[in-house]
Amino acid sequence: MRLMLSVLLSAAQVAGSVVGAQDSGLQPYRDWFGSYGYVDSLGNIVVDCQFDDAKNFSEGLAAVLSRGGSVSEDGVFGQLSLTLKWGYVDTSGLTVIPCRFDFADQFAGGYAAVMSGNRWGFIDHDGDTLVTYRYDEVRRFVNGYAAVCRNGLWGYVDTDGNELVPCRYDMAEDFGSDGFAAVRRADSTGFVFRDGLWYATKDRALNWIRGIPFSVYAKDKVMNRVNEWQLPEPGETVPDWEARVNDETFAARLEGLEMRYEAEYTGANRLEDPELVPGPYDAASGTFPVEIIDRGDHGDGRHFHIDLPVPADEAREIADTWKRADAQFRYFVSDDHTALAQVTLDFPGRRTFTWTSPDYNPKRTLLLDYDLEDLDFTLPGKIYRRMMQDEADSAAADIDTAVPERGRRSSDMYAVVIANENYTTGMTVPYALNDGAVFREYCRSRLHIPEDQTYFLTNAGAGDISSLMQWLDKTSRVFDADTRILLYFSGQCLLDKGVGETYLLPVDYATAGVQSGLGLSSLYSRISQWGVDDALILVDASYGKISRNGMRVNVFRDRDTPQEWLRPKDRIVTFYAAGENEAALPYPKMRHGLFTYFLLKALQQHPEEISFGALFDFISENVRTVAEQLYGVVQRPQVWSSEWDGEAWREFSL
Repeated sequence: MRLMLSVLLSAAQVAGSVVGAQDSGLQPYRDWFGSYGYVDSLGNIVVDCQFDDAKNFSEGLAAVLSRGGSVSEDGVFGQLSLTLKWGYVDTSGLTVIPCRFDFADQFAGGYAAVMSGNRWGFIDHDGDTLVTYRYDEVRRFVNGYAAVCRNGLWGYVDTDGNELVPCRYDMAEDFGSDGFAAVRRADSTGFVFRDGLWYATKDRALNWIRGIPFSVYAKDKVMNRVNEWQLPEPGETVPDWEARVNDETFAARLEGLEMRYEAEYTGANRLEDPELVPGPYDAASGTFPVEIIDRGDHGDGRHFHIDLPVPADEAREIADTWKRADAQFRYFVSDDHTALAQVTLDFPGRRTFTWTSPDYNPKRTLLLDYDLEDLDFTLPGKIYRRMMQDEADSAAADIDTAVPERGRRSSDMYAVVIANENYTTGMTVPYALNDGAVFREYCRSRLHIPEDQTYFLTNAGAGDISSLMQWLDKTSRVFDADTRILLYFSGQCLLDKGVGETYLLPVDYATAGVQSGLGLSSLYSRISQWGVDDALILVDASYGKISRNGMRVNVFRDRDTPQEWLRPKDRIVTFYAAGENEAALPYPKMRHGLFTYFLLKALQQHPEEISFGALFDFISENVRTVAEQLYGVVQRPQVWSSEWDGEAWREFSL
């Protein structure tokens, strides 16, 4: 007996156990050979011992370590094995999320933290990525938010995968059920609320929310989240994007986000310590008039009146037991502020009476006017399918192989060519690199601009733009009254209405900021100071809203753009491929942007010289026609020159 007990204890020590009971009732079990499986509460093996390690079940899934994947030599497990990876199994032992992670945590709040390449992200129950692998450290989701760390600083992501709070705090606690998380930065401590803002105290946050209308609290949040949602995710294909973003899902997304912020807003405005004071029973209407007064610390004298319906034969008993009633409140937004939707009172004897606001409708409609653009989510699909069709059948474009050469050297001309195709946001500009390469060749051959007077950038980041400006400032020392400047850009362009500036965006603007781009107004001022003869700026992009692949930058209306934001200085002319609410579309058959193709075609057909006016007319007419033929949409190139120059720009030549 003593010997058997010793053996059982040794087996128990080898097998180990799980910390705490799990939702599945299964526990990890290690056999004599060191492999892991799962046993039920009676010790029966339910999942065969086949894993190198196993974690507790949570939300129906458990993380397991298996040799079924492959891992690079610098993987997290070093010399232990080159094939060890983590994945997830269900309670039957079926691998439902393949073993492809360097590390995997338990599921919490619908998501699990996983590591890939020494960076953390989050996945959902299907194994789909919620947050890409970009954090050094993460915590589990608690009350809808997870703390994340990058470069030693903490922030938060929400269950939509958005970085609700940027990583800027030295310490960040989990979110509580009250919607607050304690944070610290240097010597300053405070709280982050569900709105993503920092407050010194919880009272300040709640007082702020209680003091504003719902539209002020929610509208910008909804709009920002919708704009983030409708952009393509890194690595997302156009067919997958079409399934995720369309008219139906857009309407659902808009309503769902508004409901979320309505719940936050009414939650912050709920009654804290309400006192219900009944008046005399009104037999004519069959109701008790009730005054509801909030006695809480932040009640601020809030007062509501309801008429609670009670049958006459129960009125006396209800009045006698009033102080023993238990009240529940339901809230909604009415007239842009929190109001009572329903009040339910439970009395002794299981008697329940409910008052419902005549303004409350359980069938929900949007509360706010979001002033939407005329949305068309079908354009990216049209462009994608046109590219798949035309690229398979097309050879090199005629403009790429028949570049004219001009004998006269343009020693007084300087050129800048920027071609940005692959943005870190996941947005692409089809054929931009080919645009830039061929235009550079036209600068060399057709325009005969010296190589040392041409600055060429591809997939330029913020640092490259900064270096370009330094080159221009340095080179400008030799500029004179005969100098001419040509700048060509193919990529993404954005009008920042906060500062009234149009930026040619670097590929890393998502992290470096929009204003790290090449600001055209600033460039105009520089060129004017240099005192050059003239400058032509060619932008194969719209200055906002829609990218070349058809993806929208914004789905909401902005105020009209003042002309002075777009108008250049004296003797500077700017061609845009499209207007603010249009896409600068691609020409898949020619592997160029529409604007660039006809720009180069015009230069090819005029090997010696062409006026700015003739150049723009040729581009504009052909782009409009082909855009309608290919996609059934409008693309109207625009030209901007100084008001003082009037139509004089048309006589300038290239």
